[in-house]
This record gives sequence, C-alpha cells and structure tokens, in this order.
Amino acid sequence: MSDYEHPIEPHDPSEGFDRTEPNTGAIWAFAIGSVIILVVVIGALQQYFEKIWNQAVYEKVLTAPSEVRKEVTNRDDWDLTHYMYLNKDKGQVRIPLEQAQKLFMQEIAAGKPFYPGKTTVPKKEEPDTSAPAAPEAQKQ
Repeated sequence: MSDYEHPIEPHDPSEGFDRTEPNTGAIWAFAIGSVIILVVVIGALQQYFEKIWNQAVYEKVLTAPSEVRKEVTNRDDWDLTHYMYLNKDKGQVRIPLEQAQKLFMQEIAAGKPFYPGKTTVPKKEEPDTSAPAAPEAQKQ
C-alpha cells in the first residue's frame, strides 16, 4: 500500500507534458515586438514632456506680462522709492528703501542693536576632570 490517503490513478501517457520544441520564431517575434513597443512608448512620452515643458516656459517666461501684473509691479516700485504717510495720527511714515538701508547702517555703526538685547560674553569651557587621563599623559 502507498503512503498516500487516496489511491494514485495512472494517467494516460498522451496527457502530460508537451514534448515538442518551443516555437523560437514566435518567442523572438514577441521579444522584438515588445522592445519596439517600449521604444515607441518612451519616445512618445519624451515628445509629450518636451511639448508640455516648452509650453510652460513660453507661458511663464516668454509671454508679455499682463496689465494687472504691470500695475502691481509699478505700484510696488513706487512704494519702495517714495515717501508716504501710513498713519498721520500715529506719525507712521513709509520711507524709500535706500533711505531705510542708510539709516539702518548708521544705527549699526553707532552700536545700537536693531533688536533689543544685552550683549553677553561666552562662557569659558572648563576641562572635563571626570574622565581618566590618557596613557601618554601618565608616562610624562
């Protein structure tokens, strides 16, 4: 009796493995076709990417700015180069950027810190005495 729980039925020899040689022509055709399709897909994706890239560069860099953007840029340029009252009651005045930079540099040269704070001297490091001395230091 066999070691199996159910009996092994003999199979017809005509069933089973295909003993013929593989069709190498079909395998080669499939491999070459796959490579060609892969190259075509990669080329198409590259062309699509270049098209989208060139379109984005054209829209963001090469086209003339819109009228609204020109107005905002001109207003910002004017704000950075002219005096203007922000709040007359509180005495808040906007000054040109170059004038503000000069005043700031004068304050730095005079020693006035821009942000309030005390000057401190860094603490000196003390040698660590808890670690044992190196062997070379013990010999001397």
